[in-house]
Amino acid sequence: MKALSMRPLWLSLSLALALCAGIAAADRFSLPLPWWGAFFLLSLFGTGLCAFYRRMALIFFLIPALFCLGGMRLQLAADGYDALPHQAAGANLVVEGTLSEKRGTFTGEGGTMGRYVMDLTSYRYGDDDRTYPGKGRAYVTVPDGPDVGDTLRITGQSKPLTYYKNDGMYDARHRDREKDIWLRIFGKEGGAVQVLSEPVGIRALLQDLKTALTKRYDAVLGPDYAPVLSSLLFGGHYDELPPGLLEAFSTTGLIHILSVSGSHVALLLAVLQVIGRAAGLRGTPLFVLSAAFLLLYSALADFTSPVVRASIMGSLSAFSLTARRDYTAGHALALAVMAMLLYSPYLFFDLSFRLSCSASAGIVLCYKRITTILSFLPEFLRNCLSVSLSAQVLVVPLLLGAFFSFPVYSLLANVVVAPVLDLVMVLGLGASVLSLLYDAGADLILFGVKPLLALALKGNAFIAALPGSRLWAGQPSLWAWFSWYLLVGFVFFRSLRKKIFLPLIISLAVSWMMRPSGPGVLIFDAGRDQATAIIYEDRSADLWYNKSRFSNPDQAAVVVIPALRANGIFRLRRCVVEGEERAYTEALFQKAFTFLKGPGKGEIPYRGVTAVPQTFSGEPLLWELRSLDAWDGKSFPASALGTVVYEGFRGQGAAAEWGEAADSYGVPAYIPSRDGQLRLFRHRGQWRLSTFIEEDL
Repeated sequence: MKALSMRPLWLSLSLALALCAGIAAADRFSLPLPWWGAFFLLSLFGTGLCAFYRRMALIFFLIPALFCLGGMRLQLAADGYDALPHQAAGANLVVEGTLSEKRGTFTGEGGTMGRYVMDLTSYRYGDDDRTYPGKGRAYVTVPDGPDVGDTLRITGQSKPLTYYKNDGMYDARHRDREKDIWLRIFGKEGGAVQVLSEPVGIRALLQDLKTALTKRYDAVLGPDYAPVLSSLLFGGHYDELPPGLLEAFSTTGLIHILSVSGSHVALLLAVLQVIGRAAGLRGTPLFVLSAAFLLLYSALADFTSPVVRASIMGSLSAFSLTARRDYTAGHALALAVMAMLLYSPYLFFDLSFRLSCSASAGIVLCYKRITTILSFLPEFLRNCLSVSLSAQVLVVPLLLGAFFSFPVYSLLANVVVAPVLDLVMVLGLGASVLSLLYDAGADLILFGVKPLLALALKGNAFIAALPGSRLWAGQPSLWAWFSWYLLVGFVFFRSLRKKIFLPLIISLAVSWMMRPSGPGVLIFDAGRDQATAIIYEDRSADLWYNKSRFSNPDQAAVVVIPALRANGIFRLRRCVVEGEERAYTEALFQKAFTFLKGPGKGEIPYRGVTAVPQTFSGEPLLWELRSLDAWDGKSFPASALGTVVYEGFRGQGAAAEWGEAADSYGVPAYIPSRDGQLRLFRHRGQWRLSTFIEEDL
C-alpha cells in the first residue's frame, strides 16, 4: 500500500523535474520556438493515443510533453528578451521610468549614490527629440535619495550589460533575463535626474507601510538591531547589516533566514491558523484570512520567488483544510514549481529558488525516514534535527556549487539559534500587525524582542567562531552532483538500492578522476584588473594581482576570490599586489586564504611579463603579456603554447594587431575580457589550454 501511495507523488515530482530539464536544455541548446512546439504537440498526441496504457503514456509521452513545454516556454522568454532594444545600450540616453527596487548604496567621488532597478516607460537618444516606448528594465545609478515607486527622468551615459566569465561567479546573466533588465545608465547630480512623480495607489500604500514599520523598529530597537529585524521579516536592508554578521550567518548556514524564504511563510501560516481557530473561524473564513495575509506579506516582501512558492503551497494547504481534501505537500510543491516556472522560466536558474525547492523536496521525501532513524531522541530534538537534516539532504551540492563550502555546525545552529529567531519573527510579525491598531502594545512586544534577538546573534557568532566551522571543498563537477543524488537515493530508498548501486559506483569513480588535480595556471577575467594564479601539485598557489584605479575597490573579493575557491584553491604561498589600493586588496586576500611558507612544487610552462620582450625563448610556454604599449610589432613567441594579452592604453588596436601576428604563426592568442577565464592544465602528460567559454559550451 505504501508503494502504491507513493506513485502519485513520484508522478507529480517527475513532471516538475521534466519541466525543469526542458528549461535547462533550451538554455543550453537554443532551438527555434516552432521546433519545441512541434515536439510538444507530438508528445501530447502520443499521450492521448496511448491513454489506455497509462504507464507507457507516462514514460514515453507525458514526461516528454512536460520536457518540451519547459523548452518551449524558455525559448519564448529568450526570444522576448532578445527583442528588447539592446541597440540603444551604449548611447547617451534620456530615460523615464518608475523605480521598482533599491539594490544598495555606495560612496563615490560625487557623494552617496544609490543603485536601483527601473521599469522603463520611454527613452530617447540625447541628440534626438523622438521618444520610443520603453521596454524591460534598467539598472540606474543616481545620487541617493529617491524612494522606490518614484517616477524619474534620467539623462546619462548608458552601457550594455557585461558579465565576468569565470568559475564561481554569481549567475547575474539569468537573473537579468528573468527581470528583463537589459541596460545600465548613470545619472549625476543637477538636471540629469528629475523626479516626475511620487508613488500612488497600492504601491504607495505598501511603501508607506514598510517605511512606518522600519521607523518603529529603529525607534525601539536602535540602529544595531532594527536592520536585522527588518531583514528577518521582509528581507533587504543588507547594506545596513555589519559584514561580520553576514559572514557569521553564512558560516553557520543560517543565511537564508535573513532573506525571506518559505520558513517565514510557514511560520505566518501556522500563527494565522492558531489565531483564526482561537477566534472561532473555520472553513472558508479561515482560508480567506490566511490567503489575504499571505498576499499582503508577499507584497511587503516584494514577491520574492521563495515567498511566492511557499505562499502557493501554503494557500493550497489552507484550501485543503477548507475543501476537506488531501493535497499532500509533495503535490503542492510540484504544482507551485510548475506554475512559477511556466510564468517565469528563468526562475529555474535563481539560487534562492533552487535552494527553497530542494529543501522543501528534501523534507517531503526524507523527513519521515530520518524521524524513524532518530526515534531514540526526545520528540522536540528529534523533530528539529529531522527537519534540519531532511532540508539539507538535497541542497548540499547547491551549497558547494554556490559557496564552495559546507557549514559544519549547521545542525547545531538550527537546533540552538533558529528556534530563537523563529520566535523573534513571530513576535516581530505580531508587533507589526498590532502597530496598526495599538502603538503602545507593539512597542512593548518589540522591547521583548530585543534581548531575544541579541541572544540569537551572539549565539550564532559563537558557533561561527568555533574551529573548523566550514568544510571547504570547491565547486563540484556535474558527476559529483550526480553521485550525491544517487547516494541519497541509495541511503533513503531501499527498494531502489539494487538499481542504483552500479551507477553510483561508476559515477563516484568518474567524479574522483575528474577532480581538480596537478599543477597549472588560471588567468581570470577581472575587468580592468588583472589576476593570475600559478597552481602547484598540492593545490596551493602563487597569486599576482594588478589593481586598476578605475575598477571596483572590492573587485578582488567579488571576482577573483570566488573564482579561486571554485577551483579548490584555499591556500596561497605568495600574493603580489600591484597598482592602486594595494594595502586594502592585500588585506582581502589575507583574510580569505591560508598562507603557506616556501615555494611550491611543479614545473609549469608559463611566463608572465609586464612588457613585450625584444626576444623570446624557443620553449613551448604560455606567455602572459600584461601590456602591449611598448611592442614594436615584430617580436613574437613563435613556439609558444599560447599568448594572453590585454587591451591597454592603445585600446583594441594593439590587441587586434597581436592577434593577426598570432594567426600568422599559428599560435592561439587570448584576451580574458573576450574569452573569459583561461586554464592551463596537464592532461595525460600533455599541457593543454581551455577558456571559460569553451568549457561552458
